[in-house]
Amino acid sequence: MDFPLIDRLTPAVRYRLLILLVLFALAPASRCFAQSGGLGNFGTLGGFEPRGQYPSQEYFAALEIYRDGDLEDATEAFEIALRRTRRDINGRWIDAIPVYAMLGECYWHLGALPKVRENVDMALQLAIRHRGWQTRVDWDSAIRQGVQRSPQQWLWPEAAAINRIVTADRLKMSSGERLTEQSIARGGAIEEFNIKTLDVIEIMRGLAIACYRKRILMGPLAQTDPLASEMAEAIKTGGIPQPIARSLLGCVRASTRFSNKDDKRALDDTVKYGTLGGGVHPLTPIALLLQASALAESDRADGMLAGALATVHASGAMEQPEWIGEALQLAAGIASEKEAVAVRVTAERVGTALARKSRLAAVHSFVAGADAAITAGDLDGATMLIGQAKSFADRRDVLQPRISAYGGYVAARLAAARGDAFGFGKSTTVDQAYASMQSFAFENNINKRKFVSMPSLYQMNLIGQAVGSRIGTSSSDEFLEYYSSNPPQSLWRRDPVDALAFSTIDRSAALNARLAIAGASTDGSKVLARSDALLAGRFSQTLPMAGRIASARHLARSEQDALPADAVALRGKGIPAINRLRQSVLDSRVPAGAEFDRDALTKAGIVQESLASTIALSRLSLPQLTPPRLDPKAPAEKLPAGTAMVTFAVSNNRIYTTFTFDGNTNAWISPIGRLPAGITSVLRSIGVGKSRGGKLPEDDSWRKDAATIMRLLFPEPSSFHDAPFDSLIIVPDGPLWYLPFELLPIDETSPALLGEKFQIRYAATPGLALQWAAAASENQTVGLVASRFFAPRELDINQSIAQSIVDATEGSVMLPTGEPTVPSPYLGTAVEHLIVAAPVIMDIKVPFAMNIVPYDKANSGATLGGWMRFPSQVPRSVSLAGFRSLAESGRLGDGRELFLTLAALQTAGVRDVLISRWAVGGESTAIALRDFAQELPFSGMAQAWTRAKMVLRRSDLVPDAEPLLANADEDREILTGEEPLFWSGYLLASPVETSP
Repeated sequence: MDFPLIDRLTPAVRYRLLILLVLFALAPASRCFAQSGGLGNFGTLGGFEPRGQYPSQEYFAALEIYRDGDLEDATEAFEIALRRTRRDINGRWIDAIPVYAMLGECYWHLGALPKVRENVDMALQLAIRHRGWQTRVDWDSAIRQGVQRSPQQWLWPEAAAINRIVTADRLKMSSGERLTEQSIARGGAIEEFNIKTLDVIEIMRGLAIACYRKRILMGPLAQTDPLASEMAEAIKTGGIPQPIARSLLGCVRASTRFSNKDDKRALDDTVKYGTLGGGVHPLTPIALLLQASALAESDRADGMLAGALATVHASGAMEQPEWIGEALQLAAGIASEKEAVAVRVTAERVGTALARKSRLAAVHSFVAGADAAITAGDLDGATMLIGQAKSFADRRDVLQPRISAYGGYVAARLAAARGDAFGFGKSTTVDQAYASMQSFAFENNINKRKFVSMPSLYQMNLIGQAVGSRIGTSSSDEFLEYYSSNPPQSLWRRDPVDALAFSTIDRSAALNARLAIAGASTDGSKVLARSDALLAGRFSQTLPMAGRIASARHLARSEQDALPADAVALRGKGIPAINRLRQSVLDSRVPAGAEFDRDALTKAGIVQESLASTIALSRLSLPQLTPPRLDPKAPAEKLPAGTAMVTFAVSNNRIYTTFTFDGNTNAWISPIGRLPAGITSVLRSIGVGKSRGGKLPEDDSWRKDAATIMRLLFPEPSSFHDAPFDSLIIVPDGPLWYLPFELLPIDETSPALLGEKFQIRYAATPGLALQWAAAASENQTVGLVASRFFAPRELDINQSIAQSIVDATEGSVMLPTGEPTVPSPYLGTAVEHLIVAAPVIMDIKVPFAMNIVPYDKANSGATLGGWMRFPSQVPRSVSLAGFRSLAESGRLGDGRELFLTLAALQTAGVRDVLISRWAVGGESTAIALRDFAQELPFSGMAQAWTRAKMVLRRSDLVPDAEPLLANADEDREILTGEEPLFWSGYLLASPVETSP
């Protein structure tokens, strides 16, 4: 009988109607609870026995809704199906396994991973509780002999050509046992003997699905999951002679081994049991999918593409479209530029074929096809496929958050490939697409509840919960290393959204835990390497995409000798985007002092930023280049002779300190305690931030406070007394950024200070302290930018002092030089050394929006963030004499304003940085800068500043010419630059000379 009205309904509406009809028809059965009768009620022993089939009809109706793409309705339908499963005094029965598995799949696509874990674990627990049930099945009738099924008309040729093994959807299985006094006395699960007819193969398929998803959810932690381990031992194929049974059970066993991260044996099982006699059966698609997933974990992923495409076709043949999109995503993740053409064609053909059969599969197929099209360079094809995917995803009855996030990633790739880039100060198409992806990854809300949506983030949360009780064990350190490093290539192949979430998540907890483990050992080199990783991670975390774009820029800008081995190897692979970016950077470089076309340079920068965004969004595993990291195997290898390095890392209210000299590194831990108060006391004693009375101290009481800090930081400060080195690198952290280490005494018996015995350099990270830099250019021009800094109330005098600094060095210039003014990002084309004598303040909420020079503020490229972008060409050295940190405030901060400024400037390409902790100004600063500018072109920043500081300390000063001083200081008869307030606030960051 025909029903024209029903035929015109969409599949989703038809199946919802079917559920309502089924529930209505079976409503009386829902009240079949045995209040008495016990052993006589089909073995339920006081439970619930559904009528009809196992799993219930509601389950299959929910499965169709799921395939049609409406996750919200599908989840509700599976919940209804779960209530229709068999229950007895032992709990739910095995017919609930596929229901739990598919609820897990719904929550997977919705992005509620704790709910995924909950449901797949329930499925595995049922399988373990009822272990051995497969041996009670009448397998002789599993294949419907002599029955053939014609392929569906909507199938594409590759899927239609596959030989399908027609299996029975109902098999008999004995359950329970004869109840006797002895069997009851044994305890355990109690069920009277009975024979049931059920869809055994669908139950087995549900178990395989649950195992597969558990592995994807748990990642490397799967091998430590006790439930997965027990499940791997619960499936046995011995003693079952029927080939179809052995093939089906072999696929289930493969899934349990995959779930336990036993990939080698899982692969062996899929090869042996994935098909039967050249034909496919209902477990073939999931077996092939886990085969491709396991191959993705290998170094070269040989066979992954073929396995993924085989999954696509087998899933179509078996009418299991739910695996097609995931398989195509795997194919797009491994395909080369040439192979991607075939993946794109297949995805479009499959997506079109599935448009009416499964909108879940169609949307996913179109997105994966667009992904492959971008790899193949077919941007028009990618645009068309993304449009098709969007037309499905935007429908009211289609809800696919995870696939939409993948679509956001592909849309960002496409926009970058078409010339767009991540913006700075304004939102671009790339920004918007990337933000939609990140929203699902980090801010996924379901019914106003926030859920972890990405497997890597879920795993990191588990690590964070577990590491406290297992701190120091080799296994915890191994996992922490994995989760504090770059995402592996296998993750990029499988799920680029998860890989980007892995890359951009705040990994400070894992880095702190690794540092604590190293601190518990006696290996100082390990503490040094992990301190470097912690500090470098803090900076990269503040950058777009956690430094991936900056690393792409660094890869293109740097000379070969300045790159680590893995970056050199990557640049040598001939990757088109990297080659184009490198060549564009070389072509757009402007020789010092040469004229250049600003419009052409600006256009080149747009192209370069687009290429950098393309590289950052690609599936390349980029080395961590921003900032540079120490070699963890030999962290002190590049430290030159005659130089010592002290590093500090504040972690969990403790200070991890290392001292490195002559190839040896010692480490110790001290509580942070009252250190901030001690630093504040030193600063106030020398006049920094004093709000009452005179600024200058009446005596040398600050030396006592400095000696106290020296004892807190160094258990044996006397080691500096006869030290066989003359250069000292200090890497501060936290409040130590505000401490002038130059003021610390060598020891309590000597009045000599660290700054008088050693040439002290600072660094934001150990890796930045030891980075190699190319030789200086022939252009040694010094440029000065000055505001009312020297004589704020006397404009003419201020200008005269500024001009005297410029006149001290031949060829120096006052900036801005007039029209046309050289834009701030291109100052490196005009000057080699930039001195900024003007107040500079960072808003820590938007640190990279800080303007470096007081002019050119309307140009977004004139900011700290703009300097890090293309096509900036920055000076070799920058001196910020008027930088104002929280050292001047009533309460110290964590030093971020100094840390970020130094790291960002050196990331932009500045080699040497001089920065003030507090702004002094006046004649004292003019004396120092005048001598500094005179020596800078000839002896470099370190030597020039050492001399300038010496000149300042020997100079007589006039209180009226020092705007930093208070009225109470004006009566001083004698005032010299020897006062620490005038000279100790400057911090020099200049990498030591190292070999490439």
